Amino acid sequence: MDSNGDCLGVVLAGGRSQRMGADKAQLVWHGQRLIDRCAEWLRAAGCSRVLVSGNYPQYPHVPDQFPERGPLGGLASVAASEAESRWLVSAIDQPLLDANLLRGLLDGLLVATEIGRAVCRYGEEPLPMALRVTPETRRWMQYAVSGDSPGHRSLKALQQHLRIHALPADAATRARLRGVNTPEEWQALLDQQAP
Repeated sequence: MDSNGDCLGVVLAGGRSQRMGADKAQLVWHGQRLIDRCAEWLRAAGCSRVLVSGNYPQYPHVPDQFPERGPLGGLASVAASEAESRWLVSAIDQPLLDANLLRGLLDGLLVATEIGRAVCRYGEEPLPMALRVTPETRRWMQYAVSGDSPGHRSLKALQQHLRIHALPADAATRARLRGVNTPEEWQALLDQQAP
């Protein structure tokens, strides 16, 4: 861990998985459930603690206090209960991620901080991301999820508010950031990775 203190790993798993038709957190990739893999990557990347944003009582978790507010609602729920100021956030539905990509975001966050930015991501991809969470950030999240303006309730709106430091994302990196939201996308990924 670097001199900037502890890092909280956050697994965004609070969605309803409607398009998938099954709980994405329970999907098995290379013999391991996605929720377990995601938590493992975050720990390996340097997070001292990992929380699941969603209703997963078998894990350290924060239930979603803002249903129907998407990933930002999950983050706002975590922000209301956790004190860490450095977060590494990963989506449950990106099975090709690994600890090295996540570690790169934490390294990038150090650079971001030096140039007055508070969030680091790869290219235009909103997730995964590393961010500094200040009291002002927490207030902004609460405002965004409590209001009626859907334009403020997105991760991209949060990232723009915090000012983005984007790391380069070549084709290989973008492929590893690919999310799966439907049974067809999941099956295509399984077929592609088959020996």
